[in-house]
Amino acid sequence: MPLLQINLFGGVEVMQVSGESVSIPSRKAATLLGYVALSSPRGISRSKLAALLWDGHFADRARASLRQALLTLRHVLPQYADVISADRGDIRICPDAVKTDVGEFEQLLKDGDPERMARAAALYRGELLDGISSTSCAFEAWLSAERQRLRTQAMRAVVGLLDAGGRERMDIAIALALRILAIDPLQEDVHRILMRCYAQQGRRADALRQYDLCRTVLWKEVRAVPEGETEQLQRDIRRMFRTDNSRPPQSTCPVP
Repeated sequence: MPLLQINLFGGVEVMQVSGESVSIPSRKAATLLGYVALSSPRGISRSKLAALLWDGHFADRARASLRQALLTLRHVLPQYADVISADRGDIRICPDAVKTDVGEFEQLLKDGDPERMARAAALYRGELLDGISSTSCAFEAWLSAERQRLRTQAMRAVVGLLDAGGRERMDIAIALALRILAIDPLQEDVHRILMRCYAQQGRRADALRQYDLCRTVLWKEVRAVPEGETEQLQRDIRRMFRTDNSRPPQSTCPVP
């Protein structure tokens, strides 16, 4: 049984088996733990970690900072020796001792099963290592690539849940799509997915409000206008409800 649960979506959260939270007082120590946990079961050389997390520092100072971060983890992590293996060369997480939400998320998405996708959707609570930043260009490049990779997997889950059909799965897909947009509001394809979902549920006001939000965000952030596909979709939605004799339900969706 794993000794620790490490959650990396939405920040870094460490939980003991008992459910008790473990506070990591140093941001660098939390960053180190997150990186090594994501690399598990591979070991990472001390020199690579020092260069990655303390880029711009002299090598001796970077290695000293790495030792200090490890010392912090040794003080706060229960059963440290069973969780982190650190010798003179490499540092690694002991895979049998730790469970991560990212690892579980990726495992659940492997076979495309709708029920497992729904469970994966619940794990995607926010941006990977949210609140973690570094002056290291190499670390920021790695983090940006990992965030995009996991966001792409979350998008596949949205599409898979919608393809599977059913009101409950659509609601889960909508909630996941909204979390993706909270992280990256410029994802125009996600705006379109939400517009279609709302329209299918008879929520005309929500569908058109999503279009307005998309248009506003694109213009404000990058001085762009919606793609032709998005414009056509909003016209189709307006036309669909004009030809529907029944009165569409009132908006029930909060502004993302």
